[in-house]
Amino acid sequence: MALRSEGWTQADAAKKAGFSYATAQRIEKNPIYQAKGAESKLIRATETIGEPKDYDDLCDEAKRALEDFTYFQERYLGRIGLPWQKDAAEKLEYLLETENEEYVVVNAPPGSGKSTIFVHDIPLWMIVRNRNIRIMIGSATFSSAKKYVRRLRRTLESVEPLRADVNELRRGEAMDAVASLAVDFGRFRPVDRDLWTGDTFVVAKSGSDNTVSEKEATVTAYGIDSSFIGQRVDGAFWDDLVDPRKTRTSDQKDALQEVFQDVVETRLEPGGLLVLQGQRLDSTDLYRFALDLNAPYEPDDDNDEEATEVTPLFGEDREGKKYHHLVYRAHYEDNCNNLHKKSSPPWPEGCLLSPRRLHWGKLSSVESNSGERYRVLYQQEDVDPSEVLVPNAWVFGGDEFVGCIDRDRNRLEIPAGLDPGSCISIATADPSPTNYWSVQWWIYDPNSERRYLIDLLRKKMDAPDFLDWDATQHRFVGVMDEWQDASRTLGFPITTWIVEANAAQRFMLQYDHVRRWRSLNSVDILPHTTSRNKSDPQYGVETIAPHWRFGRVRLPGFGDGKVISMRLIDEVTKYPHGRTDDCVMAEWFFEWNLPNLSIPIAPTHSAWRPSWIG
Repeated sequence: MALRSEGWTQADAAKKAGFSYATAQRIEKNPIYQAKGAESKLIRATETIGEPKDYDDLCDEAKRALEDFTYFQERYLGRIGLPWQKDAAEKLEYLLETENEEYVVVNAPPGSGKSTIFVHDIPLWMIVRNRNIRIMIGSATFSSAKKYVRRLRRTLESVEPLRADVNELRRGEAMDAVASLAVDFGRFRPVDRDLWTGDTFVVAKSGSDNTVSEKEATVTAYGIDSSFIGQRVDGAFWDDLVDPRKTRTSDQKDALQEVFQDVVETRLEPGGLLVLQGQRLDSTDLYRFALDLNAPYEPDDDNDEEATEVTPLFGEDREGKKYHHLVYRAHYEDNCNNLHKKSSPPWPEGCLLSPRRLHWGKLSSVESNSGERYRVLYQQEDVDPSEVLVPNAWVFGGDEFVGCIDRDRNRLEIPAGLDPGSCISIATADPSPTNYWSVQWWIYDPNSERRYLIDLLRKKMDAPDFLDWDATQHRFVGVMDEWQDASRTLGFPITTWIVEANAAQRFMLQYDHVRRWRSLNSVDILPHTTSRNKSDPQYGVETIAPHWRFGRVRLPGFGDGKVISMRLIDEVTKYPHGRTDDCVMAEWFFEWNLPNLSIPIAPTHSAWRPSWIG
């Protein structure tokens, strides 16, 4: 009872007194204790622990802990910090201090302790550094989020240094903490017990900030299965939001993406930080969806009429994207020296992220038995690069690959030097009555064997959106007519439209207005049969891969052209594991039919020769 009056938790006081937690509960249920002790317990605890301390009143060790995350973990949590954890903490703290809203995807392998770091240690460090911060801890379920919040609360209110788990202590993965946060920094638990509840709490503040309202909770728990998020926060940490059991179908994934954009992302205050962390599951999970979102535009301070694209600071190839990407792999192959002992130094000095928790024996077993699972779950890749149609290196270049991006060419821009008399202009369409269409315009140059993507459209459409006759205006309308006009304007009129066979038979070739449009524009409309040829080893989808490998596919990489190219790149670099393949199919229609099309032959000029040569 004396320890409880000094602010100790019930569990800590029972352990110190030498009896069980159940005994402590029976003692506190005693009417005499409740009447005489409960009312003054928190007041006496405040006098014992002390009020929240200002920076100048902190000991040297506490000041160091505010700046050094690894030392913070060691002193107050008994954690043997790893370099990747410090790297993540410092980058997130930096982003939290910027003026813009910052969005981050963090991918780390299972078993690395990522949940402990991102929903306990880092939020805890941020609270100690700034008691005015407002943090949301989110998860796939409210019960999980509430458990994380309770753990944070217990750490903040404890006055005795935390003791390491016996097994972790034996394995050398943890140590006993040296001090408690409440003693070094002053109490965090407010006098008003109503502000210190299970799923939300408010930390005590110094001086005039000591009085707070319920709307200014320091930490709040939220589950994606809850109905509404009412609070706006400075930092939102979402842990393992992707539940494989609840995202097995496309509809379930679409629903999760809508909630994520409409609810989760909108809860940030200006200058706030949103962290979505977890392990990769496949090439169509929520992490990939977030990583593919385009960057917002911010007004230029020097010119209000212009806007600048906000480019993430962290993560490779993130130009033009909304989310920073922090990736931590279980094994760094480019840093490997074949020293895979548990005592080996962790990354970045060594090649293993966590030599003790994710030791080489475990990783090598997973890799040998399930290579794709290893590449996705432990290496945080979309899919195994050897199992996709087109690896990223073929697209973006590097090493011996020339790449497929024309970085100075925009959408609807004809490459310099092409001769209309020797090239063929083809459009393809992969329709769908319920999902997205993919319509592509290609120009093929037989002299160089290069295929130039001129335009690409991917959106939901109906048949009239593709081609229809407007009786009121007496003209053709739709994508086909617009693209045909554009191709004539650019001097490379489309001569052939290739459309997936079943759709073409159902709503195109049977209509009179389609036949009239075809005649007026002097174009062919060819039906393409997908099911019969898709898996053919000589003529199937895989036949497009060599053209990417050797840079014969040329994509616009500037302005809007970069946007349309990414839609095709996203699919070919994930096929056959991707969520959609309509852009891949539309390109394949072009390649499969190209040998059967009439390619213009440029006029030739015979060289002069003497008259005596026959």
